Amino acid sequence: MAHAGQSTRKIKECNEFLTQFHAISSKLKKRFLKKPNVSEASEQFGALATQCEQKELWQYAGLCWLAAARCQGTLGNGPSEINLLTKAGRQFLISEKKNCDIGCPSMGQEDLQAAVSCFGHALARSSDQPGFSTMSAGLAMELALALGPTSAGIQQLRTAISMQKTPQAINTLASYYIKQGDYVGALQVLTEFVDLIEGCIGPGTISRGNYSVILHRCEISRVLLLLILQPTPQRLPSSVEQVLEKYAWIEEGTNSVPGMCEDELLLLQSLVLACQSRDHQALLELEGELWPYLDAEQKELLRKLVQTLGFQ
Repeated sequence: MAHAGQSTRKIKECNEFLTQFHAISSKLKKRFLKKPNVSEASEQFGALATQCEQKELWQYAGLCWLAAARCQGTLGNGPSEINLLTKAGRQFLISEKKNCDIGCPSMGQEDLQAAVSCFGHALARSSDQPGFSTMSAGLAMELALALGPTSAGIQQLRTAISMQKTPQAINTLASYYIKQGDYVGALQVLTEFVDLIEGCIGPGTISRGNYSVILHRCEISRVLLLLILQPTPQRLPSSVEQVLEKYAWIEEGTNSVPGMCEDELLLLQSLVLACQSRDHQALLELEGELWPYLDAEQKELLRKLVQTLGFQ
């Protein structure tokens, strides 16, 4: 009975929304000798969107913010249009997530497609506005995170990186490639990232600050990716070839990786030697010893490496 009552309430709220939405929309129709009050309609769409958010009618809230954005576009108010388009996209994303959470995703992913459209229009509008590059990159990043490790998500990440190269965007792009099994793409992204950092801050400062953490993580991930791919030296650029070379020979003073302790260095050297000698048993033993030094993604890469060597 409670469920039936809740469904009845939702239907009533939806009908009320449609009535109000159509009433506001009718005000925008051109009439003889009378221009429509677009500014007023925009405010009313915004108020209706807020009501829908409070009632958790996410899809309808998205429709209202989108209608308000179109009004602002008609008025030539670019910044407000971008803001409202972003609000609309976020409401559609919430609607998509809520439907998936309850096990009722839409067949055609209408809400997700609506969100992509809203964010796409916001990005297009922001490209015409001076000083909006940071915001544009943030919008592309937000959409990429919502799309996840898909081709569309990767495309949005590349858009974000083209506008603003941030560690979050670059690391996320590498992670998306790894989740898709594109280890070549992930290796290329991480290598370009390392080259970018070292080129910007210089070799004398790479051991300080947050760059130490970033370079440390990139180093381990690149070693694991290279061991999985097993490329021939002829196919590697010199900068990537040197990544494995430093672990192929155990010598004192070889630790040039910021943030890496001696034990971790020795374990990575042992890992490289075990893979080169095809010693699967040694690799299994090293897996447990390396575990505490790896993040979740690197642990998955290590598992993949153990499986790959085990099948050879």
